[in-house]
Amino acid sequence: MRALADQAHVSERMLLYLEKGRSNPSLSTVEKLAQALGVQAGSLFGKRPVARQGPEVFIEAVVAQNLVAARKRLMLSQDALAQQSGVSRAVIAHIERQARNPSLHTLARLAAALDLSIETLLSK
Repeated sequence: MRALADQAHVSERMLLYLEKGRSNPSLSTVEKLAQALGVQAGSLFGKRPVARQGPEVFIEAVVAQNLVAARKRLMLSQDALAQQSGVSRAVIAHIERQARNPSLHTLARLAAALDLSIETLLSK
């Protein structure tokens, strides 16, 4: 646990809370852990982790692209998505512009409203 915490630049306490389900990590924390483990961030929420391949991509850009694409596919405005997810329109706009580091809880609410898995929302 100490080695992972050091490599991911997070505290051991954060890892302990994550393992016990008592933490709501940010997108950047999820990405740090995925990088330290050598896997794609989205795959941490799938059946099995997938090794990182190719050039690094910014997880914020992946989430923004997937969020916009899913919202448009369902023909939802940011306001409509806000109503369905319970996430404010301003937060959605910030995520789509990559100007916010959302929590996993926020991403889960958006994914559910878009009928997506968190894995899909976080995967390129």
